[in-house]
Order: sequence, then C-alpha cells, then structure tokens
Amino acid sequence: MPLTKQEFAQALFSPRAIALVGASGNLQKNTARPMRFMRKHGFSGKIYPINRTQTEIMGEPAYADLSELPGPIDHAFVMVASELVIPLLEPMARAGAKVVTIYSDGFGETGPEGMAVQDALIARAKELGLRIIGPNSIGVADLHSGMIISVNAAFEAETLIAGELSLVSQSGSMMGSLIARANARGFGFAKSVSVGNEADVTVGEVIDALVDDDQTKVILLFLETIRDSVQLGVALERARAKNKPVIAYKIGRSEQGDSLAQSHTGALAGNDVAVDAFLRAHGVMRVRNLETLFELAPLAQKYLGKT
Repeated sequence: MPLTKQEFAQALFSPRAIALVGASGNLQKNTARPMRFMRKHGFSGKIYPINRTQTEIMGEPAYADLSELPGPIDHAFVMVASELVIPLLEPMARAGAKVVTIYSDGFGETGPEGMAVQDALIARAKELGLRIIGPNSIGVADLHSGMIISVNAAFEAETLIAGELSLVSQSGSMMGSLIARANARGFGFAKSVSVGNEADVTVGEVIDALVDDDQTKVILLFLETIRDSVQLGVALERARAKNKPVIAYKIGRSEQGDSLAQSHTGALAGNDVAVDAFLRAHGVMRVRNLETLFELAPLAQKYLGKT
C-alpha cells in the first residue's frame, strides 16, 4: 500500500531507526560522516551501520546484512556503488524501511544508460512500496533532532543552529554552502533535503511535507529546473494557504546556468520567463542572490507568515 502523508513525513524527517548502508569506520571517507554527524549532534534514535567487512563502527555494532538488524528501520541511507543499489531494495523493504535516500551516483545524471538503470530502480522501489530520495542525493537533515543522514561537510560544524528555515535543494553542494553561509550569519535551519535526481520524491512532495511541519516557518528552494509543475503548484498553494512563505533561487538565467542545471540533474532549466511567471502565480518570492535567500526570510515571515 502507498504510504500516507504522515507515514512519509515521519520516515523522512523523524525516523526512529536508520540503516547506514555502506557505512565506514574510516574517518577519512565520506561514508563515515553520517554516523559521526549524528553522534556529534545528538540524534537519539537507533543507528545501524551496514558493512560486510567490519563488526564495529565508531563503537557501535556493525551488521553484514540488513537481515541481521535487531529491529525495524524507518529510513535507509545508501552509500554503495550504483550496481549494488537495486539488489538492496528488497532487503531494505523487509527491514521495514519506508524511505530510502540514495547518495550513490551513476544513474540518470550520466546519460541514457544511467537513466535506464534509474528507471529500473524506481520501478522496483514502487513494487516494494519504498519512496526514494535521489539517487545522487547528498542527504536529509533535521537540525532540531540531530538526524543528519548526509555526507555534506557543512554538518562538520561544532555547533549547528536549529531554527525555522527549511531548505529543499536540487544541488547537494549548494545545500551545504547555503547552510554554512546561513550558520555563519546566525540563521538557523529546521530541515534540509537534497532531492538529487528527483527520480521519485519530488520537490513538490517535500514542500508538501514541510507545510505540515511545525518547526518550519519559511521554506527556501534552490532550483535548477522544474520537473512536475502540477504537483509543485499544489504544494505551493498549500504553503500559501498556511501562510508559510516560500523563497526561491533558481539558476538558468544564462547559458552558463543552463549548463550547470544539466550537469547536476540531467535536465535543462527550461524557459526562464515561464518559470518566473509560474513562481509569481503561486506566491513564491524569487531572489537574485544566494545570500538573499535566507536574509529575506525574517521579513517574509514577519509580513507574510503568521508566527
């Protein structure tokens, strides 16, 4: 059965147990970061590192296989080679996962062959009732709980400011940059989501979940393209109805911007005039400078939102 909105949001933002598939005990590797970040920033849920060659990672028991876990999981973060991802979907579903975030690359962003693999991945996930963030996603975070399922170096900071801004980004690297810039200026975040290739879960679905999130007062978007305008439009209208301001920075005003969008997501940015009109029609404030994305948030919340 498809997940309800509540089940999806809970597994995405408030998982009680997380499997880190491909976790490493080598602190020099990106795959060691999620566990280190969550321990550093106080996540209180269960963390199960999955690694076939290690029995312990950072003082926690490591498991060779998902079937060995002592309890069910809500969310899995996948950090293995792309060819290993599809065979892992069924074991993750059996372990109880509802949402799977895939850091692994080598899918639709690489061209037609990668897109074929990505299509097969999503088809299999749908058969198993799994929702996929990514692939090619740098991860998901809730700064209030310390749930940082991400390899982004921005979360290395000794102190992360938990606040009322939530960020949805089609660029993993820019997500980290924005969080670091905002942190340096004293702006706090509630949630952040890198949607990666957006093969399954869309920007619109994440916005829809954030509309119902009490910790989120302003929603920030870093967009490279618009894929599902209908779903996005519905989510933006819900945000407007609930007085949650949405502020967007979208690349693509130049050929250079279009090139960046294509390299990151495998999709062109599209007609910028049409995008401008779409965002305006749904009450979204579009900014021209990255810093303005979060610096405008307090004003938007004061004059457009109800706190």
